[in-house]
Amino acid sequence: MPTISTDRLHIKPTHKNCWSIYDQFDRQLIGKLFFRDQWFNILLKPQSLRLGVATEASYGLMKAINSDTYKAKTEVPHAKEFLHKMGFTQQDGHFAVTAENLTCPDLYHDWLHKLHIQEATIIPPKQATAAQLVDTDKDCFNRPCKLHPQAHQAWQRMKQAAQAAGIDLQLVSAFRSMGYQASLIAKKLDAGQKLEDILATNAAPGHSEHHTGCVIDLTTPGAEPLEESFENTEAFAWLSAHANEHGFHMTYPKDNPWGIIYEPWHWRYQPPN
Repeated sequence: MPTISTDRLHIKPTHKNCWSIYDQFDRQLIGKLFFRDQWFNILLKPQSLRLGVATEASYGLMKAINSDTYKAKTEVPHAKEFLHKMGFTQQDGHFAVTAENLTCPDLYHDWLHKLHIQEATIIPPKQATAAQLVDTDKDCFNRPCKLHPQAHQAWQRMKQAAQAAGIDLQLVSAFRSMGYQASLIAKKLDAGQKLEDILATNAAPGHSEHHTGCVIDLTTPGAEPLEESFENTEAFAWLSAHANEHGFHMTYPKDNPWGIIYEPWHWRYQPPN
C-alpha cells in the first residue's frame, strides 16, 4: 500500500483498503480515502472541502495504485462535479473512469494562460493552497475572511495581546484562492495597467502567500489600508516588536528579493520553533 506526499498533503495507509489524509502544514488528519475492487470513496472534514484536496489526494493515490478502472457512487452535486472534472462519466447507477482518461485539472497553468503570464518570468516562489480553512474575523470592509486553523488561532492570540497593549489590529485581507487572485489582476489589466506593474503589487496566481491561508494584511483605525504609511503607526511598531512572539513575520520588507513592493501590512504565520 503506497504512501503519497505532495506540497500540502501526506497520504498514508492506516487500515486495510484505507488511507488517511494529513495536512503537511500541521499534520492534522483532514480526511480518508477508501479503495476496494476498483471502487473508491473519499471523506473530508468540512474545513477541507472545495480546496482541491479531494482531487489532489484521489488523483495521486489512483495513479499510485495503477488500476485499469476506477468507480464511484454519489448523489451529492459538488461530488459529481469533482468526478466529472477528473474524467469520470456516468454509467448505470455509478461513475467510472479508466486510468487513461483520469485527469487532474491544472488551474495554475489555466490562470497563467488566461492572464498571458509567462511562468519563467515570475520571481516569487509558488505557494500551496491551504488544505484546510476556518472562518475568522470579518475584515475592515465587513467582508468574511478565512484562515488556516493554526493561523486563525495565532491571529486571535496576537490580536488580544495587541488589545491589551492598547493597539487595535484589523484585517484587510486573509486567504485568497487562485481564482480570486486572478480576478484582482484581470481588473487591473482591464483598467489599462501594465502587467509588470501589477505583478509588483499582486503576485501571480499560484504565487501569492495569501493562498496558504497563513497570511494576514493588517490595518488600524485611522490608517489607510494597504499603504506604506502603515509603518508610521503605533500598530506597526507593536507588530515589529511582538508579532514574532505569535509566529507572524513581515515577508515583504524593503528591497525584498521577490520584486514585490514594501508591504509593512503583510504578515505571514509560521509556527514558532
